[in-house]
Amino acid sequence: MNNQKLLKKYANSFIEFIKPNIKRGYHVAANIHPANEKGATIEFEIIDEKKSKINVIPTVASINKTLATIEQKMIGGNIDGVTFSGTNVYMNGNRIVIIKGDDEHCSWSNKAAENDVKRVVSPKGAS
Repeated sequence: MNNQKLLKKYANSFIEFIKPNIKRGYHVAANIHPANEKGATIEFEIIDEKKSKINVIPTVASINKTLATIEQKMIGGNIDGVTFSGTNVYMNGNRIVIIKGDDEHCSWSNKAAENDVKRVVSPKGAS
């Protein structure tokens, strides 16, 4: 997925949907990792700064190349043969990593962002 406009729109939507669940004074930074092959990876990090920010990292060949360079403990060793489909969520500390293995518009829509946030946070009032 190399449609940076769509990736930024998804990241903005994700941030807006998750903001009500974050402590006041904290914001979200996003690093978007586009891939020439299908899909992309977005790292969201809860930060103690004045505003949220979104960065687009230079495009790489595949999701696997991104995962080999970012901090993650989900997949180790040689990941060249790993393929991704659908939406994969990895959480660690104050980071949420979204890995999407396709370029379908519905996977990167506002509704997809809302659904992805629902996968990460508990409904209000739930214990």
